[in-house]
Amino acid sequence: MQNIHDIIEIKRGLHRLCGKNLVDAVAELDKCEEFFKDIFIIYGLIYSTETIRQKRTFIATATKYFILDRLPKDTLYFNDEKYESNNKKELKILLDNTIDIFYRIRNRCNSNEEFKKKYAEHFNEEVKDFSKEIAENRDDCLSDFAKTIQKIYTNSKNQKNKH
Repeated sequence: MQNIHDIIEIKRGLHRLCGKNLVDAVAELDKCEEFFKDIFIIYGLIYSTETIRQKRTFIATATKYFILDRLPKDTLYFNDEKYESNNKKELKILLDNTIDIFYRIRNRCNSNEEFKKKYAEHFNEEVKDFSKEIAENRDDCLSDFAKTIQKIYTNSKNQKNKH
């Protein structure tokens, strides 16, 4: 059973690099939540709604590495600096195949470190280090504008209470 709150947060992370149709295609995969949960575990993160909410940059970068970079070159195009796809039916098959490759490699490994190495070897790449993206949290502090509005609201409320 999918946790709708986790899927919503995953979609928010995906929106950083994908257009709406691609976000929906990834989120609608049968193994979407399982895949992201495994990615979090592989990289030492707790998989919870709050952690997903804080790790949107990690979700976007991991999606690019594990999914988007693995699709045939003519599958995606850029529109307003986001990945998009023309063929939703073909895309679903390609996404499913990409996830299947991930799990075929994952299931042959005994540790997260072995998986990272075997995955990179499979695609003739260096092992991907996501430490910068993992360290980055969503900024929950208020913008200067929001702080000013909050201060005005608090001051006006205090003024009313004095009278």
